[in-house]
Amino acid sequence: MSETETTPPASEDRREDLYLESYSFTTAAQIIGSVDRKVFVYLRDERTIFGVLRTFDQFANLVIQDAVERICLPGKRYADEERDTYIIRGENVTMMGELDIDKEDQPMESFTRIPFKEAEREFKQIQHNIKLSQAKKQEILTKNGLVGDYIQDP
Repeated sequence: MSETETTPPASEDRREDLYLESYSFTTAAQIIGSVDRKVFVYLRDERTIFGVLRTFDQFANLVIQDAVERICLPGKRYADEERDTYIIRGENVTMMGELDIDKEDQPMESFTRIPFKEAEREFKQIQHNIKLSQAKKQEILTKNGLVGDYIQDP
């Protein structure tokens, strides 16, 4: 047997590589390119975590190192709280993206920083008001025989 019969041609190998490169991953495997990079993670409970993605698993559970929780409020105000290492269950991740470390502070220059505890209290009050408003809307819809999307926590 000649060598050409036992090994596939180089062009065939390259074709397979191109296929994998162009394949759009829709699973946790898509996260692999963000490992050891600074990311933001928007959670289901509307919290935002910034930090370095260190590892993940097949369920998109994340380990974020040097984590900072940020709360943004109306009136161009925000608060940051250092959280060190943060472990996030994949089911709580709404959105994740990489940050450009050269530009990450530029948008915050026009915001006023406030104490985290104060921001947290106001944020919880805003969330509470939204829940009350949605519950009232749901009650009205139910009385009229309609089903809404809002599911109230027990």
